[in-house]
Parts: sequence; C-alpha cells; structure tokens
Amino acid sequence: MNNLKTIYILLVFCLISCKKSTELKTEKITLNKTEIDTSKRYQRINIPYYENGELVGENEAYVSKKKDTFWNTWLFYKKGVIDSSKSKFFDFNITGNKKDSILKGKISIYSPADSIPKSKISSREITLVFLQKENDSIIVKEIKSEKSTFEFDYKNFENYGFEGFVMDLRFIKIDSNSEKLLLNRNYFALDTKLSTNNVYVELLE
Repeated sequence: MNNLKTIYILLVFCLISCKKSTELKTEKITLNKTEIDTSKRYQRINIPYYENGELVGENEAYVSKKKDTFWNTWLFYKKGVIDSSKSKFFDFNITGNKKDSILKGKISIYSPADSIPKSKISSREITLVFLQKENDSIIVKEIKSEKSTFEFDYKNFENYGFEGFVMDLRFIKIDSNSEKLLLNRNYFALDTKLSTNNVYVELLE
C-alpha cells in the first residue's frame, strides 16, 4: 500500500512539476482539412475508421511539428452507438458572456473502468490542471473531484482559449489480496483550439 501511495505521489508531482454570449467547445478536425495554424507546436486531428462504409472507430490525436503523435481519445462504435465498454473519451465545454470575468467550464470523463462496481473502488481522484490568467500573470490552476462530471470556474486565457489536462486515478480492490490495490489511470489533454501550444501534451506522451 505504501508503494502504491508513493507511485501516486510521483505521478502527480511529475504532471504538475454571434451574440455576446459565448460557448467554447472542443473543435474537431479531420485529416483532409488543411486550415491549421502551423506556428503552433501541435495540431489536433480527428481520425475516423470505417468498415463497409460504417463508422466503427474514431481517435483524437495531437501531432507535433516533428510528427510525433499523442493519442488522446479512443472511440469504438456498434451500429452507430459508442461502445462504452471499450471507449476512452471526454466531453468538455466552457460557457459564459464575453463581458464576464468568470466563465463556467464543465467536463465529463468516460472510460471502460466506468463498468467497475463501486464496491470494488477503494478510492478515486480526478485532477484537472489548466493555465489561468491572473492580472498580468499566467498561473497553474488545479481542481480535484471524485465525480466523472463536474463544473469549474475559469478566467479568459488567450482569446477564450483553454490549455490543460485531466487525470483520472482509480484504486481498485483485488479479491485475492486485500492488502494490494490495482491502479487504473486515464489522462486527457484539453484544448478549445485545433492548433495549440499546450505544454502538458509532452508530459502526457
């Protein structure tokens, strides 16, 4: 148990070392779209997979200028419906008025671990980390939750953009050994722009 706590602490330490009304949602881009900002370090692309003309899978990836790829989400479909037993993804948006000093963010996280009975979960911690503008400075903001869906306050950063990541850790009980826990972890980079300099992508790769 002490070893697991140590691993957990190290993981967190490494990752953290139009109307006037505006709604920001993560944009999607496909491989055949070329309208991107090449001055940015990463491009977010959406890659669909088809079988006999039917959509069976979809991945989001961050591609660097060096063509390195970080796979961010995995979606599998059955007859046009997301197969939650295999898929790992999130819903994310920011809403508010341009004149408001505080905007509202909301995120929902999904993974195959959602099917694990609550009685088997010893503990769970979701950590959202993002860049936040405070006066003339940029700071790192951290929010913790135990729920798959939660809301948070957010201040404008770089023309209503958002750069951050979310980490979901679940410690699962092992029937055969009550003194040990299995760690299930999921990480997602978060952006509202297709072209980004998100500093957390490299840490998550």
